[in-house]
Amino acid sequence: MARSTETLQAKKRKVSGTKACRRLRAEGEVPAIIYGRKEKPVAIQVHKDELDRGLRHHARMFDLKVGRKKNTVLLKEVQYDAMGDEIVHADFIRVAMDETVALEVPIELKGTPKAEHSVLQQTLDHLQIECLPSDIPEAFILPVADLEIGQNIRVGDIEAPEGVTVLADPETIVVTLTATAAEEAAAEEEAPVAEGAEEPEVIGKKPEEEAAEGEAKEEKGQ
Repeated sequence: MARSTETLQAKKRKVSGTKACRRLRAEGEVPAIIYGRKEKPVAIQVHKDELDRGLRHHARMFDLKVGRKKNTVLLKEVQYDAMGDEIVHADFIRVAMDETVALEVPIELKGTPKAEHSVLQQTLDHLQIECLPSDIPEAFILPVADLEIGQNIRVGDIEAPEGVTVLADPETIVVTLTATAAEEAAAEEEAPVAEGAEEPEVIGKKPEEEAAEGEAKEEKGQ
C-alpha cells in the first residue's frame, strides 16, 4: 500500500514562461501547480532535491506547505526533459482523505521467463484505478517467470488490493510472451505436411505428351 504522507515545502511562484522556469530549474527549483477541490490553481515552486527524495520513496501523497497553509495533495503528474533525467514540471491536485481519487499506478514486471527463444512484450505500463488516498498502491507487481510462449496477462488477471477499483478494460492485454522470429521460422519448416494434402502441381508436359511429340518428329523425319 501507499507509504506515509511526506511533507514538502513550497513557495508561491511569481514568474512564468519558458525562460523564467528555466532559470528556476537552474537554481534547483521545480515549477509546479496546485489545483482541485473548487479552489483557484496556485503556481508554486518546490525544491528539486526534496521532490526527488519523495519520488525515491515512492511517495504519491504529500502535505504540501505553502506559507502557513497546508494542502493535502496527490502528485498527479511529473514531466521530465527530453532525456528523461530532469524534472521540468509537477502537477499536484488537492484531495480529501475521505474521498476517492482516480489515478494511474505503474505496472512492474517481476522475473524473467524461462522459455527459450522468446520475447516478452509489455503493452500496458500503468493501470487506471480509483480508491481512497490512503489506499493508493505503490505499484502492481506481475510475476512473469512462469509464462510460456503464447500466454499473456490481461487486466482482468491482476488482483487489486482491498478498496481499490480497477477502471481499465479487463480484456486489455498487459504483457504477452511470443516466440522470436527465428524460432517461428524454424517451427514452420519442421511442421509436417498434413495427410491428404495435394502434391504441388508440376509445371511442364506430361510423359505421354512428350512421347507423342517424339513420335511425330520421327514421322516427319522419315
